Amino acid sequence: MKNYQVLPLKYRPQTLDEIWVQDHIKTTLKRAIESNRIAHAYLFAGPRGVGKTTTARILAKSLNCVKGQSIQPCQECSVCQEITSSASLDVLEIDGASNRGIDQVRELRENVKFMPTSCPYKIYIIDEVHMLTNEAFNALLKTLEEPPNHVIFIFATTAPQKVPATILSRCQRFYFRKARVDEIIQRLTWICKKENIDITEDALYAIGKRADGAIRDAESMLDQLRVFQNNRIELKDVEDLLGVISQEIFFGYTELLIAGDQKQIIEFIDKIFSVGYDFIEFYTGLLEHFRLLQLVKLDINKNVLSISPSDIKKYEGQAKKLTVEQLMIIMQIIADNEEIVKRTLEPKILFEILSLNLLNSMFGNPGPVLKGNNQTEEPSDINALWQNLISEFTEKRPFLSNHLETAVISNLIDGNITITFKNKIDKDYVESERNEIERYFTNQIGKPVKVNFLYFKEEKSYNTSEKPTMTIKETKPIDTKQNNDISKAINDLKTSLDTDTIFKQNFPDGKKIK
Repeated sequence: MKNYQVLPLKYRPQTLDEIWVQDHIKTTLKRAIESNRIAHAYLFAGPRGVGKTTTARILAKSLNCVKGQSIQPCQECSVCQEITSSASLDVLEIDGASNRGIDQVRELRENVKFMPTSCPYKIYIIDEVHMLTNEAFNALLKTLEEPPNHVIFIFATTAPQKVPATILSRCQRFYFRKARVDEIIQRLTWICKKENIDITEDALYAIGKRADGAIRDAESMLDQLRVFQNNRIELKDVEDLLGVISQEIFFGYTELLIAGDQKQIIEFIDKIFSVGYDFIEFYTGLLEHFRLLQLVKLDINKNVLSISPSDIKKYEGQAKKLTVEQLMIIMQIIADNEEIVKRTLEPKILFEILSLNLLNSMFGNPGPVLKGNNQTEEPSDINALWQNLISEFTEKRPFLSNHLETAVISNLIDGNITITFKNKIDKDYVESERNEIERYFTNQIGKPVKVNFLYFKEEKSYNTSEKPTMTIKETKPIDTKQNNDISKAINDLKTSLDTDTIFKQNFPDGKKIK
């Protein structure tokens, strides 16, 4: 009985033309092959599932095909079939994570001296090359810089920033990008037609977003869903099997925020946690939901949004109920608390507090509790907020707090606060932290606040009818004779310290010191 072949392997590209998305890489490699300008080392970098190792294999087949170097390997000769099945003696695939030591690299250095058995090139494909140790990288440097003519290195990595610069400078680098949602949907639609898979458009969009730019991941999800549902694959099947949080959850939560009902939103949060959704995924999905609302509000091109046609109308309807300023405040609060949410041991309690804070921010209330009338209200005492700011920064930013203590704050007028300093150094330092200070006031007041910084140089002026505050002692007229004596003494002191004069007095004949 023939073994079942999963979709990612069954539809794995075998030529450069079949590679999906990476047009810039396909074009460059094709021209290099046609013009016989083959580099001795390549670095393929990019996220998972975008075709790095697949492209390395295709390049190896194009260079080693029995029918000659070509951008279209025959796929029929023994060399092509061996490379496809990872059985070629001249195309070696090495896992950098498990062969990362200096001993393995020394062995590789010894083996590169030998000619290939049946191919024009001996090609080393090292996957996850960033996992090699520093000693292994150093041992590879000389070989990589001047390898034998029959050797080609192809490195693949998901973390190019971890590869030493000395290695990067010796390679031609190619950066593989993530696939867009619409590109993934095109790929899946093509596979579904080949495999006679019946699937809805909403389900395809859900898979495309879940894959996060990785075509291989999307194909694996489709293969799993085909086994899960023999008939038509619906959006609900994707949500149930893959744990995708329904967009209806985010729409419902936003509607409760707009309504401003504290009781209902707390009950809604209880339902969310009782279902058992991954809270971190829900939190990041909520931030993405408000981002999409903002983009729809700004009338961004719908193709950029990666939203299914059925959801676009929902986003447009909900975006009309919110202002751009409200969306900005909500996104800012959610983003500011992301790290706290990831570390908390009580996510439900924290999210309840955060949701009430979002309610307050929606209606411009500065306090932690929403008032019943839902009316925008300016803070009654800006000085109290100022003192709270200094107290809070005293704990986490004591140096900044010291500079703030010298300043004077004005009242909030039309969303503007002015902070005045008597010392320019204090003013310049605090102004460099403008974003953090504005974020604090925005969160406390519940609407965008702009902070202006002023430097006031205090100058003392006196009324002629009043005595000055400073006491100035009366000085006697300067005695001319006394002043001349002081000047003569100073000139005599300068003369006594003059090195040229001292030298002439001690060495009248110009004798030099040995």
